[in-house]
Amino acid sequence: MNKKFTKIYNSIDENMTSAVPDYKDPFHLFYIATSSEKTPNIRTVVLRSFSMNKNFFEFHSDIRSPKIEQLNINSNFSALFYNPDKKIQLRFSGTTKILHKDASTKKRWAGISNSSRRCYLGPFNPSSTIEDDHPNIPDEFRFGDPMIEETEQGFENFVIVQCQFTSIDYLSLKYSGHSRCRFDFIGKNVSVCWLAP
Repeated sequence: MNKKFTKIYNSIDENMTSAVPDYKDPFHLFYIATSSEKTPNIRTVVLRSFSMNKNFFEFHSDIRSPKIEQLNINSNFSALFYNPDKKIQLRFSGTTKILHKDASTKKRWAGISNSSRRCYLGPFNPSSTIEDDHPNIPDEFRFGDPMIEETEQGFENFVIVQCQFTSIDYLSLKYSGHSRCRFDFIGKNVSVCWLAP
């Protein structure tokens, strides 16, 4: 890669990595699109880990969620990250792997707060039709966090969605002229080309 491509590549790595722990970072929340049939579905999720070296990032979900069913049928994904301050857009594409009740999920679950764990204790399947407005957390935990032992049942519903990306489309928006390129990952090799913005 030439110096300009290397600089962009390194900036993607740095910006994505720093967004993982920082809930105020614009890349911390992103959009993931899936499709099992003709109609694509898109939603906002939280970036939980990122590795440029291993070409993946992760988010958490509930095994009962429709997106997990969709990804089990069609593992392809498209993800969109946008930083309005830097005017940088990143589009990732590739395939997903669902991690459920394994060593990775056990380790991650151990580090999740009681407050977040209650989201996996919901009495209703995510996206199911319900009679009244309900936050889908047990009523006894609506205004207070459960004890750690009261959250363990939620592990049954907890999954990590690992997004193995095969390409990154980078777009920098500038008044003087936009700049766009695409990184393609094939095995351990990375190729890059300029694209018309």
